[in-house]
Amino acid sequence: MPTEFDLHQHLLALQEDATAAFENESLISEMGREDVASLIDDIVGNLVETPENIMLDFVFDGVRSVIKHWESLDAQAMSNLADILLDRLKAFITVTAEDLSMDSQTNFDSVHKPVLEVYAFFLHWLTDSAETRHRQTKADDAAKESTLAKGKKKSTKAKVVVDGWSWPDQKCNLLETWGSLLKLEIQRIIISAAERDTFIGMITKSVSFLLEDIESVKNARLKNAAFVVLGLAAKKFDNGPTKSVQLRIVQLIREDHLTEPVADFLKKMADGLDFPELADGILREVKDWEFSDDDSKLSKAFAKFIVKLSEIMSDRVLKNMVSLQGHMDSDSYVVRNAMLEVFMNLIHLQLSTNPSEAAFSQMLSFYNILEERFADKNSFVRSKVLQVLLKLAERRDIGVTDIPLERWKPLVASTIGRLHDKASVVRKNAIKLIAKLIESSPFFAIESDKGRLNLGHFERKRAELKALLKEKFPDNYGEDPEEQEEFGEDAEEKNKPDPTQDAMPNPAPNPNELASLRRFLKYYSDGVRFLRQIKTAMPILCELLSSNTKTEVIECMRFFSIAFRYEMELAKDGTRRMIHKIWEKDASGSDDEGSIRDNLLKCWEIIYMNPMSDPLRSKDEVVANNLIGLIQELNLAEITSLEQLLGSMMEKSMIPDGVITILWSVFASRRKESLPGRRRGALAILSMFGKAKKEIIEKHKDALLACGLGEHAQSDLLLAKYACVALQQLGVVKKQKGLLPEVYARLPMNDPIFTRLCQLMLIPTKSYNWFGFAEQAVNTIFTLSEHPDSLCGHVLQVVAERIFQADASIDQVTEAFKSTLKIAQENSEGIAEIAVAAEGSMEAVADSNTTDENAYSSPMSNGSMMGDAFELSKLCFLIGHVGIRQIAHLEAIEQEWKRRKAAKEKASVAKKPDAGADELEQVTGTAEDEFTDAVAYIREMELLFGQTSLLAAFGPMITNICSFNLSYNVPILQVMSVLALCKLMCISSKYCDENLQLLFTILEKSTNPIIRSNIIIGLGDMSVSFNSLIDQNISYLYNRLTDTDPTVKKNTLMVLTHLILNGMVKVKGQISEMAKCLEDGDKRISDLAKLFFTELSTKDNAIYNNMPDIISNLSHKDTGVNEEQFRSIMKFLFEFLKKDKQNESIIEKLCLRFKNAEDARLWRDISFCISLVSFSNEKTVKKLIDALPLYQDKLHEPLVYKYIHDVIVRAKKLPKLDSKTMLDEFEEKLNKLHEKCLENEESIAKASGATAALSKKKRNEFDINMEDERELQQSLESLSLSQSKSPTIAKKVHPQKRGKAAAPAKRYISDNEEDDEDGESESDNNDSSGGEDSEEAEVPLKKPTRVNRRK
Repeated sequence: MPTEFDLHQHLLALQEDATAAFENESLISEMGREDVASLIDDIVGNLVETPENIMLDFVFDGVRSVIKHWESLDAQAMSNLADILLDRLKAFITVTAEDLSMDSQTNFDSVHKPVLEVYAFFLHWLTDSAETRHRQTKADDAAKESTLAKGKKKSTKAKVVVDGWSWPDQKCNLLETWGSLLKLEIQRIIISAAERDTFIGMITKSVSFLLEDIESVKNARLKNAAFVVLGLAAKKFDNGPTKSVQLRIVQLIREDHLTEPVADFLKKMADGLDFPELADGILREVKDWEFSDDDSKLSKAFAKFIVKLSEIMSDRVLKNMVSLQGHMDSDSYVVRNAMLEVFMNLIHLQLSTNPSEAAFSQMLSFYNILEERFADKNSFVRSKVLQVLLKLAERRDIGVTDIPLERWKPLVASTIGRLHDKASVVRKNAIKLIAKLIESSPFFAIESDKGRLNLGHFERKRAELKALLKEKFPDNYGEDPEEQEEFGEDAEEKNKPDPTQDAMPNPAPNPNELASLRRFLKYYSDGVRFLRQIKTAMPILCELLSSNTKTEVIECMRFFSIAFRYEMELAKDGTRRMIHKIWEKDASGSDDEGSIRDNLLKCWEIIYMNPMSDPLRSKDEVVANNLIGLIQELNLAEITSLEQLLGSMMEKSMIPDGVITILWSVFASRRKESLPGRRRGALAILSMFGKAKKEIIEKHKDALLACGLGEHAQSDLLLAKYACVALQQLGVVKKQKGLLPEVYARLPMNDPIFTRLCQLMLIPTKSYNWFGFAEQAVNTIFTLSEHPDSLCGHVLQVVAERIFQADASIDQVTEAFKSTLKIAQENSEGIAEIAVAAEGSMEAVADSNTTDENAYSSPMSNGSMMGDAFELSKLCFLIGHVGIRQIAHLEAIEQEWKRRKAAKEKASVAKKPDAGADELEQVTGTAEDEFTDAVAYIREMELLFGQTSLLAAFGPMITNICSFNLSYNVPILQVMSVLALCKLMCISSKYCDENLQLLFTILEKSTNPIIRSNIIIGLGDMSVSFNSLIDQNISYLYNRLTDTDPTVKKNTLMVLTHLILNGMVKVKGQISEMAKCLEDGDKRISDLAKLFFTELSTKDNAIYNNMPDIISNLSHKDTGVNEEQFRSIMKFLFEFLKKDKQNESIIEKLCLRFKNAEDARLWRDISFCISLVSFSNEKTVKKLIDALPLYQDKLHEPLVYKYIHDVIVRAKKLPKLDSKTMLDEFEEKLNKLHEKCLENEESIAKASGATAALSKKKRNEFDINMEDERELQQSLESLSLSQSKSPTIAKKVHPQKRGKAAAPAKRYISDNEEDDEDGESESDNNDSSGGEDSEEAEVPLKKPTRVNRRK
């Protein structure tokens, strides 16, 4: 029996080598199963007698041997040993407790201490061995399961329970036994503090080891028992300076799965055991922890712990916040995020509900820290602070938020600033926070405001209160200087005395009323400040609606729905921008967010279908009035999007039936006070509903005829236009892909609708609204009528007869128009754009021309039969639109023929499935081809060139008006004639070819931007039909990209985008003109250009193939752009070059350009393009290195060297690049060449300076010689009067008589002295020929003239 058991020595031996041999050891691994069972039975027998027998040598050594060879034991042996040790320890604990309770003078240190230490040591050793084996078994089972492709997984119970042995259950018993042990007065049993610390440390170490297993925490019984042991050990025995138990708990926090359980344990210690000091100690320990981004596991564990603790023990965390606050500067963003949540919990749970001044001051300091995090370098932290403020902005039960009013202004300003953040997640949370601040704002307190947050309303209220305050309390009137400065108040003017005050005494001020008025004034002043801040954010949020990030767009739409609901300024702008998101293609989305289209419909349902209650009107009436008011404010593009949006809402049954009823009543109202705008708006909305649900229009066709085309139509042609649009919905058939459209019943020619339409088109009017109505009237006739050609032919004849005033001319026109009219419908979507342009043209002309209508009805002095310019304009418009509708009408006839043929074939095949199927197919195929050819021939040759075609008579007239623009010089006539010419050219390629040059001439020479825009759109439609004709002259289209009018430029860019992306026009060198549009001053044009190149990049190598031409043209000194624009354009385009082969090739091509480039600007442009290439592989880098001889002599240019060097620096940072040595050598060589080039340039500069000085010296000497020569010449001239006999002198002076330049003047032009000498010798030779030859010296000067004349 060991007389003295030294626990410390045994723990050291166990820690150093648990497998070391000891005296009297039983080799369990070499013993048989029966022998092991016999040994354990002996141990059990001895311990059953009395627990103190554990101290016997045989028992002590036997237990040690069995635990040492735990891996060799079977389940029964393990169970028997664990059970007997736990049972005997419990029995001894009971005996010890009784002895302690009797307060006897027993020597516990010598009797009870050894037994307890031995039992505790054996259980500690057993715990370590059993837990290790258990974990290894689980790991082996998991590895086996992972190797199986399929099969049933073993249950958890099967892993931990073997033949009645359950280690998890035994762990619970073990921990509960230790809990009972620590409830004893251990300090009376183990008197020595050091030995007691060793004993407690051994137990807590075993508990910590058990808790390291994740499954242990999932077992509630085990977890509670473990923390009971730790709690007892900490409270009763952790009073020394080492704080070993506390440190053990701190180590548990490092495990991610133990962070929250430890926090809950600390809460129980504070509440259950009245020991909150443990939490304080833990917080003091963790305050010095240091974190980095690399140690993410520890950072996450600490973050979870501190956040959880701040939720359940906010008072203790607040007490230690001074020491914990240093973690806000941690390198780990996870820790910084956690501290932000801690601040939020402390404000919400402690400070915001504490009325003391100290708490308020501390809360303000916390908000200062939160504001600092708006500028954090990590986007996740910036996003987290917004999320924290979002929770703090939630209203409490008492109706207030946790954000004090003093902090609203800086917080709102900082949040608006984050709308410009480069991280999408930050921008998204900023939008959410602004929306939440609006909903939780404290400015809903006054009931008279009716829940409105309108800036104008608040400013009016504030002004009224200031006036009232000044009137009632002039002596006590005044505001804070800060507020006066913010709102632009003039303090001197405010404090200026009123002269009337001396005349009448002021009444005694009422302090309560004064205080009340000042409170109201502060309320509205704060509201004005807040609403002005939100107003500054509105334009930014409108821009974010165009973001490529889906979540941002959705949050922006939700924000505008909230802002619109509270009637905030500029909210309508956002709701109008939202309409265009209906065209987004994302049809699906996650369950939480949904698609953009779905969210748009929900937002619009909130805005317009669920308005705020109005006591005077019903909900449906409010909805109808809102829709009518909306459509009156929208432009054409927004109305198109609104039509699609309302149609989608109608399909999803989001429109109440009561709204439709009210809209019809507004439209059909006969009250004189009904505004025409409301009637038109109601009809337009009904037309949009009718496009999705045709029955809405069918049921009220009579109302459309009676009101839309009846009594109000003549005075309101816009109403008639909308009525036509509504009627067209009766003929709309939804097309299904791969199927022919369904048939709808057309109306007879004598239907009242057509009669009324013809009457309205023939009503004499000079209103520009006639053109829009006539367009829709013709569309309605061709959509619904059985024979639209006859009806439109009648209208054309009547309009033409009105124009020709003379009787003889009328007979001629009548004779020419007796033929049958063959006209019909439009065929392409591009033609619709011409119609839209025509309508826009009318409005533009109406706005731009302010002269009276008589200016357009005056006869034109060209000698023709046409006198009224406006009537002639109407005729031209009808000719063009009726002609273009002919194409679609022919296609409709062809489709109907095919449909009938397909139905007939289907019926015949059903009757005779096998008889002559091949022959029938051949016959019908031939007939179909013949019919298609016949339709094509009619379009090409009959409509504009047939002898019986009415349009053929008008074609030359249109050409004549367009050709003689000076004679037909009325703007509206020129617009309509050119528009008609474009439409007629879309019909026949022959007519198009004949007038194409005329159209190009008008495009180049016309000063009217409306005409140029219409021609551009028309050329786009012609390219669809007659690609070869337009492709040869595509340069005319590209030239309009430099047009001075932004509308023409925008339309040109749109047309070219459509043609190029759809493969109708080949991409050529002129694409550089489209690249210039990327830097256009008009944002709409630059956005369209970006969209074009983004879509073009989806086509194979399209941008790569054209990149050399783009670089050449943009860097050209005549046709290019400046360097700043060049860099911006190239930076955008090079983002689309992502393939390695493209980068390799483009580097090679760019380096070759250095060879022939002589301008420093070209060097800089080329090197900048090189710096934009992605050097993602070694081949690309090697291409640049191999091309060094091509640009080594250009390295003296600073930017060239900088760009090349930047490439090297960037390439070194790439992780996949292995050739670091090659880059270092290249960099060294590049630096040497750079220095050498600089030296050469300095030498050249010095040499050039010396040469320039020498040249200047020679020039001065030359000038002196010339002065001497002039003096000599003057002397000779003076001598010639006195010495006329001298032949030499006479000959030299002779040219002066003819008025020619003298010889010295020729010498002055030349800079070469040798040439001067040659000139003198040559003149001497001429002089030697004799004096008579001097007259013939002038003859060679006249020879070129004679030669030219003969030629």
